[in-house]
Amino acid sequence: MIASTDFLTFLEKNDFSFASGVPCSYFEEMIEKLQMLDSISYVPATREDEAVGIASGIALGGKRAFVLMQNSGYATIGDALTSLAQLYALPMLIVISYRGLEPDRDFPEHSLMGEITEDSLESYRVPFWNFESHNWRQTLEDAIMKMEKKSKPVALLVREGVLG
Repeated sequence: MIASTDFLTFLEKNDFSFASGVPCSYFEEMIEKLQMLDSISYVPATREDEAVGIASGIALGGKRAFVLMQNSGYATIGDALTSLAQLYALPMLIVISYRGLEPDRDFPEHSLMGEITEDSLESYRVPFWNFESHNWRQTLEDAIMKMEKKSKPVALLVREGVLG
């Protein structure tokens, strides 16, 4: 498991200074740590598209931001993603809890989204990586480099138990 403090320190060293998101049990510890940090400001959102809007505003201001959400909530960001973040070439890192896979098939919306998450990311032309603990730093470096090179949103898919 990747410690939340290690993940946040890595992002901080890569000039991420803002985060927004919707609560998810996968990210509970990280959100608690974010709320205690001075170096990364966390703005809670009521919906995932709102979090993308907040991160878009941060990107327009020339700062780096990341967004936390469940894959079931990813389904709500289509307009904010395409009509704002992608259209105006706003780089951001979207960290998505990859629910609906075994053993996390606890709710119907998780099961369906688990089956179509990768397809929906591909449909929206969002580069994504399956985030794993054995090579997480390299994966994060690759995602940040692609985010900056393309000036577009990129995503990390985080399975249960990978990120503390």
